Amino acid sequence: MRRIVQLVFSIMVLTLWVGCVTSGSYTYKVTPKAGSWLKSIAVPVPGKDFKGKLQIYFPKGYVKGSSARTLIVLHGHNGSLRDWETNTTIEKMADQYHIVLVCPAMGKSMYASQYFPETKNKWSPLPGGVYMNTVLIPFIRGTFNLGVDSSKTGIMGLSTGGRGALLTAARMPQSFAAAAGVSGDYDPLSMTRNYLLKGVYGKYKDFKTRWEQVDNLMQLSIKLKNVAIFLSHGAKDYTIPREQSMLLAMRLKQLQKQKGGFRVTYNEVGFGIHDWRYWRKVLPGMMKFFDENLKK
Repeated sequence: MRRIVQLVFSIMVLTLWVGCVTSGSYTYKVTPKAGSWLKSIAVPVPGKDFKGKLQIYFPKGYVKGSSARTLIVLHGHNGSLRDWETNTTIEKMADQYHIVLVCPAMGKSMYASQYFPETKNKWSPLPGGVYMNTVLIPFIRGTFNLGVDSSKTGIMGLSTGGRGALLTAARMPQSFAAAAGVSGDYDPLSMTRNYLLKGVYGKYKDFKTRWEQVDNLMQLSIKLKNVAIFLSHGAKDYTIPREQSMLLAMRLKQLQKQKGGFRVTYNEVGFGIHDWRYWRKVLPGMMKFFDENLKK
């Protein structure tokens, strides 16, 4: 009974906190400098002894508190929130297109919507998908007035971060105008031996329904109507097969024919493998995609 009361209290606190920070205010005490990163931002998780980490790049010309175009940028599995900063010239493109970059630290998160008794890979007290939806996005809205206007908000990621970007957009389609995944994995039923997926959902042979219905983007793709999608994969990627992006692109094109309202751009590079050389090559086209699909 005590655990139930604590759980109810935590949910009430989280609900109240989310309601308070989604009003589009600007409460952060430090004034960011346009054309630079604001680092070491702590993201509190109500009711939990845990704080997320975040860094934000404010492009040249940014005005504090303005409802700027916003792009959430996710790193790969067990990567760093600084990966895109360190390995690419993404800041220059953010300046060019006047887009704020929000880079959260997501560690080994698989962006799951829930944990199970068999879950061994627990990124934090909250599953990554729950953290993105109920903590991170409300935080940047209420604290920095970012991501408030869905027509100006996008999300992108590479590898597992690509999975996270598309899952987040599918769970919150009303919050995004565009989403992009590079070298991501989207169809768990074609990766039933993947140890990262088994670490969250258990073995496929024991939990087939779970694998089919929970966090399966091939199923959730129906939620991506009216969200512009960019998918890219290297043809020689042997870490995550290119078929992962191909299958999702085919599914979205099928939905477009059947129902309308779905938009997908699929890009495949012949030399591409699962590394920064390929991701740097793709980045300019991906940023142009966001410039074309986020309201100015």
